[in-house]
Amino acid sequence: MVRFFARVSFCAWPLALSIFGCSEPAPSEPAPSEPASRSPTPGCRAPAGVSNSPRTIAETVTLINALPKPLSLPCFLESLARPLELSATYSLLSAQPAQGARSPRIFLFQEPTLLSIVPAGDGASLLEFGEQRPELRSLKAELVFPVSAPLAPSAPFEHLMFNSQFTTCGGCHAGEVSESELSGVRTFVSLALRPRPSELVSTASLQHELQICDRALEPQRCAMLDALLGWGEVTDRAFPAQMATFGGP
Repeated sequence: MVRFFARVSFCAWPLALSIFGCSEPAPSEPAPSEPASRSPTPGCRAPAGVSNSPRTIAETVTLINALPKPLSLPCFLESLARPLELSATYSLLSAQPAQGARSPRIFLFQEPTLLSIVPAGDGASLLEFGEQRPELRSLKAELVFPVSAPLAPSAPFEHLMFNSQFTTCGGCHAGEVSESELSGVRTFVSLALRPRPSELVSTASLQHELQICDRALEPQRCAMLDALLGWGEVTDRAFPAQMATFGGP
């Protein structure tokens, strides 16, 4: 119940932010650097026969189940094939909010699915999904890390349920309707949203944050940034311009 109302309250913030100017200025963009060549972390590589480039929620569950347990979110991120295409935002308007420009919410394009993470804060244990559907809508899902045992196909949808009729995503993503049922768990599709262009954070800035990250002070945040950026090429990717923005223009 608390998490649902937290999601809904985030959706009421855009007006207050526009009036009081609470958002951070966009950071400067240092030149990107290529990650050094390293040996893979043991257990953080997809085994033979399992795709490290999952394109659906179901394929992502297959990859997670194939990796050793307990599985951390950084280990899962490291396992993904490179190059990666990213879009990051320092917006606070989410149930997976950024912690400013230094720890933005980061979207990974695994078309037709988008994954999202944050390196620090309340949402740092979450992997969120939006599997694209026609008319700029998406199937929503979410997993909590670390994952200690194999997941059922319905697991990504269970954590989102507010009750049997709708999910915690419905407060911010309009037009939520049930799409299907999986092992007794209903799945829901709703409006897909993109970050506001004024709040984007570049991959060059993320690389800079990785370079200056203090592993003694922020081990989990540094591990997240390293797993995402330290194992091959990452590039900026824009959302479709016709997609509605989260929190207004």
